[in-house]
Amino acid sequence: MPSLRSFWHKPITATASRLLATLCKNNMSTDIKKATQFLFDETYHMWRSDLEKIFRIGTRSKTGGCNFSSCILVLIGIESFSKFFSKGKGAKNAFVDFFEKYYPDHYRGEMKQVYDLFRNGLAHYYYPKSKFNQINTTGIRFWVNKDMTVLSLSSIKKNLDYYRSRGVILNPEKNKPIVIVPQVLFIDTVNVLDNLRLKVEVDETLQQLVVKNYLKIKKKLNHVV
Repeated sequence: MPSLRSFWHKPITATASRLLATLCKNNMSTDIKKATQFLFDETYHMWRSDLEKIFRIGTRSKTGGCNFSSCILVLIGIESFSKFFSKGKGAKNAFVDFFEKYYPDHYRGEMKQVYDLFRNGLAHYYYPKSKFNQINTTGIRFWVNKDMTVLSLSSIKKNLDYYRSRGVILNPEKNKPIVIVPQVLFIDTVNVLDNLRLKVEVDETLQQLVVKNYLKIKKKLNHVV
């Protein structure tokens, strides 16, 4: 009868190795299904559905409305999505890196101040912060028609690049405000998440990252995985 020492030093057979690989693959398959369901079918779906309703309310009014509430929901949603694709750099860095990696070039290098001024200001005070000792350095606006009715999401989608470049002002001229357009940021985020859903289905490295972060997030929420 082999000793304990000699038993543990025996090489794993090819059959055992294949069985272990299959078990690991099955576990990963189960975990990624749970993770993608939670991220895309629950969190993202609710965020998107809620904001589409809010934007429809704003569309009916000539004076706009819902700009602050829609902006904070857009930004907090993006922050939560970014954590699934983060490599553990903290909430703000995850937010910034998410834009750097997946969003149009228009946002590159500019989102740290958006997090500080808009996300933090709106989340804690329901008002965007200004740069230190300055006033009127931030603004939240909706695109409107000539008759001053708020432009619908479907209208903006038809010429998204134009509305982004003309409306979302992240690096303004001196004494001009930084401007966020919640409608544009929402549509860009929908495009990003829809593309990421397809990418996660086939990218094993991305799957592993999403699962790892999903387990961390569920633990913080005190959810049973």
